[in-house]
Formats: sequence, C-alpha cells, structure tokens
Amino acid sequence: MKEIQGHIPVFKQHVMFVFTVHGMVPEPQNVRLHSVMFDTFLQWDPPHFHKGSMTYTVQYKVYVYGNGFTDLCQRTDITKCNISSIPIHGSYIVRVRTEVEEERSDWVNITFTPFSDTIIEPPAVQAEATTPGVLIVQITDPLVSRDGGKYSIKHFYGHGFVTYKMRIWKKDYDGEQVRYVNITQSSKTLPDLDPGTTYCLQAQAFIVELNKNGDWSNALCITTTDNGINTVQLTIILLSVLALLPFICFMILHVYRWAKYIFLPSYYLPQHFIEFLSKPFYSSQFLASQSQGEEQSYDKIIVLSEESKNDNESEEQMRNAKQLLQGSHEEILRPKEVSDFTPLVHS
Repeated sequence: MKEIQGHIPVFKQHVMFVFTVHGMVPEPQNVRLHSVMFDTFLQWDPPHFHKGSMTYTVQYKVYVYGNGFTDLCQRTDITKCNISSIPIHGSYIVRVRTEVEEERSDWVNITFTPFSDTIIEPPAVQAEATTPGVLIVQITDPLVSRDGGKYSIKHFYGHGFVTYKMRIWKKDYDGEQVRYVNITQSSKTLPDLDPGTTYCLQAQAFIVELNKNGDWSNALCITTTDNGINTVQLTIILLSVLALLPFICFMILHVYRWAKYIFLPSYYLPQHFIEFLSKPFYSSQFLASQSQGEEQSYDKIIVLSEESKNDNESEEQMRNAKQLLQGSHEEILRPKEVSDFTPLVHS
C-alpha cells in the first residue's frame, strides 16, 4: 500500500503537466507568404481557440547573422502583416505567434528570400504590323513601387540579367506549334510570318542568374499585313478591266488620232502658197474690204494628203473632185485636168 501511495503523487504530477501543455494558446495555422514585385504580406489562418480574443505578433531577422528579431506587426487582430519593409537583399527568418491576454503560443517560422520568392509581373506588350509577314514587338519592363517611387525591374536584378521570353502562335489554328523567341532588347522584329494571318503573343520576364520566370502577359492578338488584295477583290477588278478594255482602247486610239492630226498633220502647204498668203494685202482686213466691192474670180483648191494616194479611196476622191470642179459656177475657172490640182505634200 505504501508503494502505491508513493507512486500516486508522481502519476498526478504527470497528468497535470500534460494538461498544462495542451492548455497553452495554439499556434497560427497555414502560415504563408504572398509577394508580388517585392510587395509582400505574411498571411495565416486563426487557430481553433475560443478562450478570449486573439492577437498576433510578427517579427523578422537576418537568416544567418541576425542577432535579434525586429517587430513588423505587434498585437494585430487581423491575420496578415505587411512585411514589405524587409530589405530585398538577403534571406530572412520571419515568424508569427498567437497571443491571448498574457498567454502566448510558440513561434511559427518561415524563410523568406525576396529576390527569389517574389513574383515578377508580366511586361507590357505592344505589336505593330508593318510589312507583309512581319511584326515589330515592343516590350516595356514591369515596374516596382519602392520608397515612394517606381523603378524598372532591371534596377534591382541588373540590366544584363533580365531578358524576356515570348511565345507566338496562330489564332484559331488547332495543332499549330507554339514558337518561342528570346528578347534581350525592348524591341524585337518577328519576320517570316504568314501575311494576312492573326497571331497571338505572350511575354514573360526571365531572371538569368536565378533561372526564374515571371508571369505570362495576357495574350495580344494582331493580324499581319497582307501581300495585297484578296482573291475576290482581284477577280472583281480583273473583270471590270476586261469589260472596260474595248472602251479604253477606243478612247486611246481616238485621242492618239486627234493629237496626231493637231500636232503631226499628214500634209503641209507648199512654199509658194505660204509666201502668197503671207503678203500683207491678203490680210483679213484687206479681204474684208474687197468683199464689199465687185465679185472676185478664184480657183478652188482640193486638198488631198499623200496618204490617200496609196489606197483605193484616192481614185474615188480624185473623180469626185473633178466632177465638183466641172460643175462649179461660171466664175470658177475650169481646170484642164486633174493633174493641175496642187496636192499638199505629206510631211
């Protein structure tokens, strides 16, 4: 009996110790980091505990050589804490605990390296269709809001360590292979594309030193410039040209004959006619004054071009001219023979 009694206090002490441990404030649950472009929040879920109102404290220190923890949030009643004030260079230990009045839970630790853990937002992508089958793509760096200003992502990772990946594919074409392109500058020309075809583009940042990819941008779809007009338009134009071709040829021939008649006549006046008509007393004023006096006799001149001498119409024209002269008025002198006619010489 004494041995049993002696062991009872030991058993009771053990039971009381176990009850005290399980009676402590539970830790925060599902602790996680959410970091986008170095804008970082520590988040967690509240524990299942109904004894009083719970608050939380968040602290951090340098992962290796940190001497002590620095408070980021103290006794906050919400389940997240903005930890963006942590320097972006280096690795850190971030921890959070639950507090109920004077009771506290154990710390929950998480490691945070801003350079590798933060999410890189997609760049802005613009594209322009220039010549047929060619696109010119413009890439704008994503920006980081830091210390009251906005900076390019290259300001933090280095200009030589930030490139971009682009994927391009034909829109609405099943089974088409996606084409990947690396971009090191802000502008990239994409040649050898199909003219008059709609392509879709996406781009993401790539941190070379960390082998880290950013998020893909939204798909941008653009149609390349066509070689010219489509088949239907070409057919309509060709049919219109064929329908108008006879009229066009007629008009061209008519204009050509008219221009030739004006600027390149097939005949010219003999030199003695030109000298005769160029004398002053045959001016228009002299002829007008003579028209009021007695009637004048004159010879009628029939003008025949030398072009007509080589065709069948020349003989007909000669006969008509002879008959016209023979039947003229008495004041018109009768020519002896057709050969007396003075033809105008072809130029």
